[in-house]
Amino acid sequence: MELIDRYIYAVTQRLPEQQRADIKQELQGLIEDMMEERAPAGQASREVAEGVLLELGHPNALAAKYRGYDRYLIGPLMFEPYLTTLKIVLISIAIAMTGIFAIESIVEPHDVLEHFTDFLVSLVIAAAQGFGWVTIVFALIDYRQQKNAVVSQMNKGWKPSDLPPIPDRNMQIKMSEPIAGIIFTVLFTVLCLYSIDLVGVWRFHDGERTVIPFLNADVFRNYLPMVGVLAALGILKECIRIIVRKRTGKMIAFHIVLSVVVTVLVCVMLSDPAIWNADFIHQMQTAGILSAGGEDYDTVVSIWSRISDWLVIIIGFFALLDIISETYKWYRMKTSA
Repeated sequence: MELIDRYIYAVTQRLPEQQRADIKQELQGLIEDMMEERAPAGQASREVAEGVLLELGHPNALAAKYRGYDRYLIGPLMFEPYLTTLKIVLISIAIAMTGIFAIESIVEPHDVLEHFTDFLVSLVIAAAQGFGWVTIVFALIDYRQQKNAVVSQMNKGWKPSDLPPIPDRNMQIKMSEPIAGIIFTVLFTVLCLYSIDLVGVWRFHDGERTVIPFLNADVFRNYLPMVGVLAALGILKECIRIIVRKRTGKMIAFHIVLSVVVTVLVCVMLSDPAIWNADFIHQMQTAGILSAGGEDYDTVVSIWSRISDWLVIIIGFFALLDIISETYKWYRMKTSA
């Protein structure tokens, strides 16, 4: 019966991944035996099934008996998404930091030993921060869920009809989506924190490499707290998508609110004229990349003078496109369910 499947799913989802298959089979056999004791084979009713499930108890309590313990920082229901997110974050940090080290070594090969030392120190610090923040986020989410479950049990007795439905595969979020989101967020954050001066126009001439930065690094440092907030919000959104793994009305509303907040913060940061390199055109001319009176000079100057406005428009457009896309996916899957 569908009610029994929901109960077994609720129990096994609270157990470690490697135990779920065996305990699912064991629990199915146990429930079948208990139902046969109450009704002849093939004649069991929903009331009989509900009685058996009530006797077995709340899925949380039964899962705790199978585990043999009930004290943890991050519970079994959250542990698999936690490990997945942690691996993605740490791997992304390692890739981003290695890429920055490689670029800096190419730009300044004579300081490669210094760059390598900085790389190791920064990698350890960034990995520790990533581990800490992911752990804190999941511990808080798990604590809140456990607290809500306890309050719900205290306010009203548990009934099998309270069991949530088994998620429809068509409504589930593909893991590739939050994984890509976390990777992008980590790469963006590492770049902003450690090597924002590498974002610009690169010039290779006579064996020498120079970078003409787009941004004023001294002013940009004032926005690092905002960058941290953006990274936290981005990773929080993807963590919740990994945990929930399905498109719901609440998830879409949360996605829209967070997307709007992030887009506004980014646009506020990019709209500050002081954040841009005021000497960009002059440095381009000094480097011989751009010459006054050249056929591309007026075009480059025009684009640069409006770079902030263009980026705000582009970012706003893609944010709106993302919101429309997610809403459409949810609506299409909801109507087809």
